[in-house]
Amino acid sequence: MNGVSQMRKCAKEEICEDIMIKILDFLPSKCLAKFKCVSKCWEKYIADCRCRRWNQKPYLVGFFCQHSEIQRELRFFLSSSSTKDHSGTFDGSLDHNLFHRKARLVAASNGFLLCNVKKVHYYVYNPATSQLLVLPKTQICMEDDDNNPPPVGFTICKVDNPDNKDDIISFTIVRYAIPLNPSNLQFAVTIESFSSETNVWTANKITLDVPIRLFPCTFMKSPSASVIDGVFCWYDDSLQITVYDSIHKSFWDLKLPEDMERGIGCGYLGSSAGGLYFALNIIFKGTIIVWYLASNIRNRDAVWVKKHVGNVRSTVLQCPEDFGVEGYPHIELNNMVIHPTVPHIFYLGFQRNIISYDFEMDVAQLVNIFSGGPTMKRYKLFPFEWYQWPRRLL
Repeated sequence: MNGVSQMRKCAKEEICEDIMIKILDFLPSKCLAKFKCVSKCWEKYIADCRCRRWNQKPYLVGFFCQHSEIQRELRFFLSSSSTKDHSGTFDGSLDHNLFHRKARLVAASNGFLLCNVKKVHYYVYNPATSQLLVLPKTQICMEDDDNNPPPVGFTICKVDNPDNKDDIISFTIVRYAIPLNPSNLQFAVTIESFSSETNVWTANKITLDVPIRLFPCTFMKSPSASVIDGVFCWYDDSLQITVYDSIHKSFWDLKLPEDMERGIGCGYLGSSAGGLYFALNIIFKGTIIVWYLASNIRNRDAVWVKKHVGNVRSTVLQCPEDFGVEGYPHIELNNMVIHPTVPHIFYLGFQRNIISYDFEMDVAQLVNIFSGGPTMKRYKLFPFEWYQWPRRLL
């Protein structure tokens, strides 16, 4: 009897709540929907899991780094998303067999990569699962070379299926054509977009409220584009920001910060923690100035607030041996991307080095040195976020 009683007692003991939630976090929505009926406690646990799953912060962040001429040379850096820990590992072990030898990394969103082969072929790659999704051929053959590429936007959406299917990820791609003579005012723009939910490319010609000039985005060493709440933004060679609202189907140019000195450096546009940021790299000073868009992303009267000013060159040269620049009188910053979740941290490239720089602390940290390889002028950086939700492409 004592043995039977002991077994009954053990059967009634409940698993620790934290352990239970961690176990349930690994299950797809289809299974969670079934297990809701087990008990009221399980129903509560599952409701918490589903809510947290679609509102969680990224588990890992970092960037991908691709050589501009040797496309198959693709590396990545991952670190914790914690604001207290920005150390990480730099790796080059991504499964290159899934990449076309001439594929270019075009954009990255929520841990997924958008790649382009030639002028009309795109595919989406999930590094976490090695899943590759080849997209249909585009309707419009836009000029896509180093001199006149179409600006491309890429965003991932999380889908929680009400019909109890497995959790999936959907995505949208937007691009627009650059005219043969960019200096001419344009009264309309052709937008081509792709939705994974429909699996088709659609092209629309939008008449502009105010004529603008459309230029390619080739000047920056890293993609200078962002997507927030269905609004796609690009910073182009003419030092302007073009904006496409995919919800309201409108297109306009967004004014740059009024207190920005023009013609003295390179600009960069990126998003972090849900906000839009513009950074100006004053090359001859080694200084970077960062602004935050305080106005609504859909407001055409932009209000920029200066957030940070940092003299990166001065900080690095205080300890030149830590960055392999002993004997260098100055450094020239070539690349920069914003940290996906911590806006006051940027990843910067100079010579053969990649560093992280904290504007609030004025602290630089070495990420990687490309020993004996090409300088950072030949590389492009792409911000990266990795979440722990199930990640099956739609």
